Amino acid sequence: MIRICIAAVAALALAACSKAPEDVTARYTVGGGAGTITVQAAGNGDARIDAGQQQFVRKGGTEYLVLTDAKGKFAASIPDFVAVMGEMMKDGGIKPMGTPPQGEYDLAKQGTETVAEVPGDVWKVSAKQGPATESFEAVISSDPAYANIGKALEMQTKLGAAQSQQMQGGRGNLEKRVEEMLGKGMVLRFDTALKLDKVEKGAIDAKAFALPAVIDKAALKARLTAERDRARAAAVPPVPAQGEPKGGAPKAAEPQAAPSPAAKAK
Repeated sequence: MIRICIAAVAALALAACSKAPEDVTARYTVGGGAGTITVQAAGNGDARIDAGQQQFVRKGGTEYLVLTDAKGKFAASIPDFVAVMGEMMKDGGIKPMGTPPQGEYDLAKQGTETVAEVPGDVWKVSAKQGPATESFEAVISSDPAYANIGKALEMQTKLGAAQSQQMQGGRGNLEKRVEEMLGKGMVLRFDTALKLDKVEKGAIDAKAFALPAVIDKAALKARLTAERDRARAAAVPPVPAQGEPKGGAPKAAEPQAAPSPAAKAK
C-alpha cells in the first residue's frame, strides 16, 4: 500500500512539472526581404501559415489549404487538393517529366548557429560526388517548445514536395534529404531563402484558426476546373465579327482640337 502511495505521489509530481505546450508565433523573412511568412502554432496542435497569397490551416488534426476563386474564399484538405491537381493533370494529358538523374546526398550536422536569439544546429545536405554548389544548409532548433512551429511549416513543405512529385513522377534523392533535414524541428534559417526574424510565446486567439466553408474533393475539382476555364477564356482574344478585320473593329479617330481663330489683320 505504501509503495502504491509513493508511486502515485511521484506521478502527480511529474505531471505538475510537465508544462503544457504553449502557443507560439514565428515571423520569417523570405529571400532577403522578398516577402514574409507568419506561422501561428497553438499548444493544442492547431496551426496557421500566412505566406503571401498562400494560407494553410491545421485544425482538429486535419490540414487545409485556403483558396480564393471568383465565388469567394473556401478551404479544402491538402490531400484532396493534391489528388485533384493530379487528376486535372491527367485529364489535360499532362504527363510527368520524369525524375532527372541524381546522385546520392549526405545529411550532416555542421555546428551551431543562433538566429533571432534562438540557438539551433546547422545541418547541410550535400552531394557525395559532384560540385559543391549542389548543397543546401539549414539551421534547425530541436527545442520542444517550438516543435509545433516546425510541424506547421511542414504543411507548406509537404505540399511543395507533393506537387514536385506529381510533375516529376517521383521523389528525387535531393528532395528526400532536404525533407528529412527540415523535419528535424523548427527552421530558423533555410539557406538564404528563409530566415527567422522573431518568435513570440503568448496566447493566440482561436479565431485565427477559423476556416471558411470547407468543401469536399468533388466540389473542389468542380471549382478549380471552372476557375481554370474562366482564366483560359479571359486569355483568348475575342473572335472578330463577320466582315470585321482581325484585331477587332478599327478605333474611332481621336477628336481633334478645334483650330484657333486666325488673328484679325489690323
